[in-house]
Amino acid sequence: MGVKKINIGINGLGRIGRAIFRINLNKNVFNVVAINDINPSIENLSYMLKYDSTYGSLNSEINYDKNSLLIEDKDPIKVYNYELISEVPWDEHNVDVIIDASGVNENLLHKDKLKKLGIKKQIVTNTPDEDTIDKYIIMGINENEAKKKNNFLISSSICDASAVAPVLNILNQHYGIEHGFLTTLHPWLSYQNLVDGPSRSFAYPGTINSNFTLGRASINTIIPKTTSAIRASAKVLGMLNQKFQSLSFRVPTSIVSTADISVKLNKKVIKEDIIEIFDKIEKEQEFKIIKNNFSPLVSTDFTGSEYSAIIDHRWTQANESNFLKLILWYDNEWGYSSRVVDLVKKLSY
Repeated sequence: MGVKKINIGINGLGRIGRAIFRINLNKNVFNVVAINDINPSIENLSYMLKYDSTYGSLNSEINYDKNSLLIEDKDPIKVYNYELISEVPWDEHNVDVIIDASGVNENLLHKDKLKKLGIKKQIVTNTPDEDTIDKYIIMGINENEAKKKNNFLISSSICDASAVAPVLNILNQHYGIEHGFLTTLHPWLSYQNLVDGPSRSFAYPGTINSNFTLGRASINTIIPKTTSAIRASAKVLGMLNQKFQSLSFRVPTSIVSTADISVKLNKKVIKEDIIEIFDKIEKEQEFKIIKNNFSPLVSTDFTGSEYSAIIDHRWTQANESNFLKLILWYDNEWGYSSRVVDLVKKLSY
């Protein structure tokens, strides 16, 4: 007998919510039975699912009626427009797991109400510092913890940690990490501005982010900022808190991030050994976490990649002082969303 597919509700049909929807449409891992988004126009939601400036048009036909999305031979998907996750009648659609891709922190405070509706898990697609989070999961490290019954509200981490943490975990297992530094170059995000303006907070709608530079024009500036990549990674790999520092730059591109890792290890490190270790892992891994690259590629060549981290070994360097440099590429939407789909698949086992 095959594994019974989980019924999923998606809360928030933004960039990540739509990527998850599209990936599942291709892979058919779960049933999307209900969607909630504050956008009141179902016509517009249908349009954004069908046409995407980064990933192209859907091969599937997508239509809509007054309150449902209609996708070829699949059952209608009911669409709601509530502000809060607990206001949605998920129970009417037998939802097992909610993927909360809204990014709104208020939605993390309603898990007791969701449990009463029969929801088994709530997956939040970021890494908030909230006591309500039961478990932080990074695929490729601790995904087996997700299925435990007491882990209801699960953080599926962020794109940067999903890329960086599995790589650092492997290095620590084989060599031990003494200390290191991470720099990420991350494309602009939807809450940034085309021209200078207020630095609006996405997590807390209606408030202004204290980092005013994030309000500067995103299309022609490189904006230095702090990054939560190590903080998010340390939720699963606690040893990173004392051993790693980090910063980030928002760059004027639309997709694909890169991470520059410089790390001092406890043992002698040779480039050829590093390549051999990661080659073995790529061949044996359960999910598409690690990919090795040796080709002369640029960022756009990795658009649509399912992998959490593509290690560009053209730039892998090691020296006699046990220092190692690695360059990673990752599609910050598609790669990360692929891991969320994999997480739901893991819950189905």
